[in-house]
Amino acid sequence: MRTASPVDHDADLTARARIVAAALDRFAAHGYDAATMRDIAARAGVSTALVTHHFGTKQALRDECDARVARFIAAKQDAAAPSEVLGEVLGSHGPYLARMLGDGGEASDALFDRLREVARASIDDGATSGWLRPSRDPDAQAVALVLLGVAPFLLLDRLAAWAGGDAEAALARLAAPLAELYTDGLVTDDRLLAATGLVPTALTAEEAR
Repeated sequence: MRTASPVDHDADLTARARIVAAALDRFAAHGYDAATMRDIAARAGVSTALVTHHFGTKQALRDECDARVARFIAAKQDAAAPSEVLGEVLGSHGPYLARMLGDGGEASDALFDRLREVARASIDDGATSGWLRPSRDPDAQAVALVLLGVAPFLLLDRLAAWAGGDAEAALARLAAPLAELYTDGLVTDDRLLAATGLVPTALTAEEAR
């Protein structure tokens, strides 16, 4: 029997980090149910036995991936302006979040709630500082921001096909029209608001009589 040397310990940590990175990638690519421990091990360049040694079960590995994303969010909240956090999180973990949010369950609920809180902090900060128009329903606005942020990653395969097989090029091409949508809006009158009942529609001459 032998104890691990410092070199062994460093190698162990490196292997663990590679396994988590591979799990994030495989869960994002295939979803939790379809991703296998063997596939994750192959992606990490380690044996399946080593994955089991570190994490025991696939669910425990999923829990560690969620914890990794949560720590990333917390670090960004400490270091960046509230308006930047959601974009940073989606830029780093968008494909994983898109897959996991669609899986349902308590873990997915927790991820969604965390993203909603990030978006709401961005909205509150923007409304206070004056660069963001306040909504009639800020919490629903936060959910809408999460939805719009995650949606491209849900359709990443389709977007890649549209852009000639390059998903990164597709996302880059979408950046300008999305920025235009956020900045200038889409329609030039209040017909969409009227359709939701948020503003009164103009009465016709006959209705006004």
